[in-house]
Amino acid sequence: MAIQDYYKALKLGEKEYRAAGSKGHSPYPYLPVLDEILEHVSIDSQVNLGLVEIPLKSIVGTYSAGRTTAFASNFMPLLEPDSEFANKWAKLYDELEEDGLRDPIKAYEYKNRFYVMEGNKRVSVFKYMDAASIEGYVTRMVPKRSDDPETKIYYEFMEFYDITSINYLDMSREGNFKKLLKMVKGDEHWDEKWEKETEQDFRMLFINFEKEYLPRVNEKWDITSGDALCYYLSIFGYKDALEKTQADIRKDLVRLWDEFVNYNSGTMMTLVLNPTPESQRSSLSISKLLGGSVLKIAFIHDRKAEISGWVRSHELGLKYVEGVFGDRIAASVKEMVDDEQADEAFENAIEAGNKVIFATSPKLMPAALRAAAAHPDTIILNCSMSQGHKAIRSYYLRMYEAKFILGAIAGAMKGTGNIGYLADYPIHGTTAEINAFALGVQMTNPNAKVYLEWSMLKDHNALDEFRKKDITLISGRDLNASLIAGKEFGLYIPGKSEEDRINLAMPVRHWGKLYEEIIRSVMRGGYKNDDSVFGDQTLNYFWGMSSDAVDVLYSRNLPAGQIRLLRSLRSGIKNMDLSPLTGPIFSKDGVLRCADGSTISPQEAVNIDWLADNIEGYIPGIDEIREDAVELVRVQGIKED
Repeated sequence: MAIQDYYKALKLGEKEYRAAGSKGHSPYPYLPVLDEILEHVSIDSQVNLGLVEIPLKSIVGTYSAGRTTAFASNFMPLLEPDSEFANKWAKLYDELEEDGLRDPIKAYEYKNRFYVMEGNKRVSVFKYMDAASIEGYVTRMVPKRSDDPETKIYYEFMEFYDITSINYLDMSREGNFKKLLKMVKGDEHWDEKWEKETEQDFRMLFINFEKEYLPRVNEKWDITSGDALCYYLSIFGYKDALEKTQADIRKDLVRLWDEFVNYNSGTMMTLVLNPTPESQRSSLSISKLLGGSVLKIAFIHDRKAEISGWVRSHELGLKYVEGVFGDRIAASVKEMVDDEQADEAFENAIEAGNKVIFATSPKLMPAALRAAAAHPDTIILNCSMSQGHKAIRSYYLRMYEAKFILGAIAGAMKGTGNIGYLADYPIHGTTAEINAFALGVQMTNPNAKVYLEWSMLKDHNALDEFRKKDITLISGRDLNASLIAGKEFGLYIPGKSEEDRINLAMPVRHWGKLYEEIIRSVMRGGYKNDDSVFGDQTLNYFWGMSSDAVDVLYSRNLPAGQIRLLRSLRSGIKNMDLSPLTGPIFSKDGVLRCADGSTISPQEAVNIDWLADNIEGYIPGIDEIREDAVELVRVQGIKED
């Protein structure tokens, strides 16, 4: 009889009991009791899950209070070695060691934690043996839906469990279960039942990841192993991760550990609104970084300038800095880089001696992050919002400042009639631009409505919708790939034909100003100084009119009164005396989003997920978006789904 093992288990129980008592646990440092937990919980239903393989780490308590004081909170025994309980425990240990488990336990599951109804000693022995799981007949206690974050995550888990039959994975952040399903099966098939092979492959990946991840964290971390794996896969991708050995995962975590620390802390990205004095200081150590008198820089695009106004605007920025720096820089460009080519594109750029790389699409962020981890001496920046990382900095422009001015002009020009706004992608930053335009309209014309349409919806022609609504003034796209191809950009008056359209004003992204300042900071050795200023924070250069990176151009068709209005507003915003997002601001649902006299900060602006009350329209979900736009919306969409 294994009475010696009972002595060892008893010591573990007493140690846990003392530790729990010293932490002030209430009422006693024993097993939690489900009956007591559910006293103030509304249960929606009970579901029989049948015979389940239960992770022992998830068995945390007992169903009723009858045996709770026999065990410490780690399920190790507390009763004396000469007791009948001790003899039964030791006998059970011998039986389980010789024959294994014959009779499954019975347990209740509540929020993916298990409470034993029959088989507390079996669980105690199995935990002492350091087993991974135990079989049991399980009844699930389903709480009623609520806005409680823990309950919402549990409902996400139940959907995940129905698809995968996995119960060993926990998440602490809303949306991560669905993100994981999509990374494994893709956007189209995320809700399909997992085959046995898929579950086995995932289990092995999770085991290898957790073996490397858990020893590096402490009990104070908020994120779970599941959250961390979800974040890891967002960087490396599921298919590639399946090919990695445990040693590979170890290297990845070592290289990117600061990213996981940042993810756990949930620290919001810090927006740098203008060049800092520190970045403009010179450093004597710059010669080591440059390796010569010419700074080699590379631009990596996901599309071509000929077909993309976005890429074209960055190319104009490159031409600007080439004119500014001349032969002091040598620039190269790689276009049409998709996910499969991205790692190679970054490696080639680094091997070619480029010291600074600008990746101009949010879709290139994971590859940029992988490259930065492997090559910490190379400066890599990604053009995106709401994707803060320590290894690389991101950058974007405060275009909502320009859109506010366009809205004010539109409102001043329209005594009556409807004003249209054409948006492309429902992503971070875009909603701030839509609302800023609407607030500009509201400032000069409180009775006007803004009719919102989206260019990237499936089977939808936004311009046709404007015609149906008799829209006579439209804020269109910022810039076409080729202005010769059409004049439906900026603020314009639509006509019956191309020749009849009248362009009034256009917001301008002057990436060249931002690129110039970043390149200067690298050349003078001040780029790294911002790390000492902002510490552990992740940085995004979010520049606007105050740094000349954003402007509004107008045509001779714009009336003189509106030109004066434009110049006045531009001066106020440029001097940072005027904020476009100033209250009172109400959303469509009647909620006061910004009080009178207050302003929405740039940090809050990029995360706006609502529309102002003078807008007719809505923010579409990813299932409504055209296939060619899904990837960008998935990466940077304002809606989780």
